[in-house]
Amino acid sequence: MIRDEVRLEGPLLQGERLAQLLAAAKGAGTSATVVALEGDAARAVASIEITAADPERLDVALRALEPFGASVSFADARTAPAERDGILPDDFHATSNFDTFVRLAGRWHAVQAQKMDCAIVVRDGRPTCVKQRLVRSGEPVVLQGAGLRVSPPNLKADAKAFGFMSHEVSSEINKEAIAARVVAQMKETRAAGEKIVLVAGPAIVHSGGDVALARLIRAGWIDVLLAGNAFAAHDLEKALLGTSLGICAKSGRPRDGGSRNHLFTINAVNRAGSIRAAVESGLVKSGVMHACVQQGTRFVLAGSIRDDGPLADVIPDNRDAQVAYLDALQGCGMCLMLATALHSIAVGNLLPARVRTVCVDMTESLPTKLMNRGTLQAIGVVTDVGYFIERLAAHLLGGA
Repeated sequence: MIRDEVRLEGPLLQGERLAQLLAAAKGAGTSATVVALEGDAARAVASIEITAADPERLDVALRALEPFGASVSFADARTAPAERDGILPDDFHATSNFDTFVRLAGRWHAVQAQKMDCAIVVRDGRPTCVKQRLVRSGEPVVLQGAGLRVSPPNLKADAKAFGFMSHEVSSEINKEAIAARVVAQMKETRAAGEKIVLVAGPAIVHSGGDVALARLIRAGWIDVLLAGNAFAAHDLEKALLGTSLGICAKSGRPRDGGSRNHLFTINAVNRAGSIRAAVESGLVKSGVMHACVQQGTRFVLAGSIRDDGPLADVIPDNRDAQVAYLDALQGCGMCLMLATALHSIAVGNLLPARVRTVCVDMTESLPTKLMNRGTLQAIGVVTDVGYFIERLAAHLLGGA
């Protein structure tokens, strides 16, 4: 939905004038609400909020208010050329993750690849969110001011879909009920033909949730896996050596010399050439990465400065990894962020706010931090990530 607020001044309280102007706006297929009103019959000032399904209908409603004294601008967006590669004109418009529309040559256009902290560049006649470093010299960059409209998501409605009254994070919620609602949202996402993306942290492996996650992948419920070196390395370590971070998966006790196990794993997989090669050669016979290769599920591994190895599949240049993440997120309708601060916040910055987002962690700090950094649509669930994935698998695939 698109909203705009119009200020009107005059004898608005005389006769049926106020009711008439509200009816004129509503007659355009929109809703109109008085958000502020002061004055008397001789002279009053009102602020009217207009809500419409799209910017074109909003324009119609606003024009309907012009005879009542509304002053409305229908100017196109201004643009200016990028000074050189990666250098924007000073007055550029900085995007949010809310759906945005730009008016060009008298027509409204939805901004492509919506995400926060970008410039809007007009490419092939279409306004597109582009990271600053990827803007090329001379490209038309949309400037602040007229010809821009932003559509914030209905967070209250989204929250109610999960049984919340708000998006506040709390551990005092019914985890089983939330898991059931997440499953319902996953089914709706799949029915809409959209992707389900999972952002994975190594705690999934340490907590034992990798077994249920592999089941979900094999059943086709995860379309894309985004993670870092640590998740893949520990998943593969468990497949090869039965440990994660040197801790035995069965006994929960540290193995002698286990601190070298992840390095041994990286070495063995890299010797094979890649994760896919390690699976296809029979070296790796189980685990999440094994399931991804067998199912054909796309995975992207982004590097960081703390990586050991890293695995040959890891993209070490963060700029290249960002591009790969963006490509993998095309068509994403739902994102599950499970026990990883680094990658959850990074992916949150790449998602439009319309994407259903669920963030699961053992502490409230991660979901809160994610929302504080702009991913306001995220539902925060404070629980053990292994338990949560097991409940998803039980609802979707059956079992205890």
